[in-house]
Amino acid sequence: MNRIDADPGPAATEAPASVRWKGERVRATMDVGERGSSPPSRSRPAFPLAPHEVSAIATAKLPLRETLARYDIVPRKRLGQSFLHDPALGRRIVTAAGVGPGSEVLEIGPGLGALTIPLLESGARVTAIEIDRRIADCLQETIGERPGFTLIREDVLRIDLTEVAPSTGVLVANLPYSITGPLLARLIDHVDRIPRAVIMVQREVGNRLLAGAGGRGLGAPAVLLRLLYRVRRLFEVGRGAFYPPPDVVSAVLALDRIPGAALDSSLRQAVNIAYRHRRKMLRKTLKETVASEEVLAAALVALGRSDRARPEDLEPEDWPVLLERAGARSSPREKRS
Repeated sequence: MNRIDADPGPAATEAPASVRWKGERVRATMDVGERGSSPPSRSRPAFPLAPHEVSAIATAKLPLRETLARYDIVPRKRLGQSFLHDPALGRRIVTAAGVGPGSEVLEIGPGLGALTIPLLESGARVTAIEIDRRIADCLQETIGERPGFTLIREDVLRIDLTEVAPSTGVLVANLPYSITGPLLARLIDHVDRIPRAVIMVQREVGNRLLAGAGGRGLGAPAVLLRLLYRVRRLFEVGRGAFYPPPDVVSAVLALDRIPGAALDSSLRQAVNIAYRHRRKMLRKTLKETVASEEVLAAALVALGRSDRARPEDLEPEDWPVLLERAGARSSPREKRS
């Protein structure tokens, strides 16, 4: 694991670099006022901007593009790279996280430091995981010497989080949209290390995580996550807060660990099987692994649900009760005895 703690980074390159969006190239010099240099040429953004988004992009376009050019960083859609560039928004997210001096923070995909810097300014210790070599070089040179900052150059989906996640830390992240699902699954697996999270995700993902009974957006990951965390939507973020602007609106969510909440293998298996066959009735899909059809039908009715209920007809908190009534899971009181 390539781990760097507050080390001076390599010297910045002095040669002009390029920034590319969908095959276009933009030349940018390092010193705008240098004699003989020409101003950066203009390029069409990767996505069309709505009128209300133009001003948000323009306020930070020059420093952001200079940084991208300096480190030869090419925003890659495959990695979900859209860089947050609104300092006020970064501070708002950090404030919502409730961190301060002595707080341990895990940040995934720090980008150019829009959240990292206000996190460090709050007095928190930040462990940031970044897979992109050029972005990591940029972070190391610009903030690598700041006290409390640790940079890990690894793939967050492959790294052993038990080695890097603080024992009781807060996850604060603008999650890369291309890997949000796998990252949330990892959060479920490391719930004991992350009692609180403030994350930015696609609005559609936020809607799924907050969907209730009868909502077709609710899926197995959302059910399992909400059995462990209380999930709240804090606010939404428009496309203009990022560069290049993504195709979607984002949502900032707060996740707080439910005291004593845990997932056992029978509960996880039942939820995953049910949503794998979400169009079928629960009494049919779970009859081989949980209980007979008759027992499951009776348990559903006792919950106040139809005996023909499908997965989407249940609230997340219905699942432990359903399995207890069907005899496939001990009640919390029985477990303590």
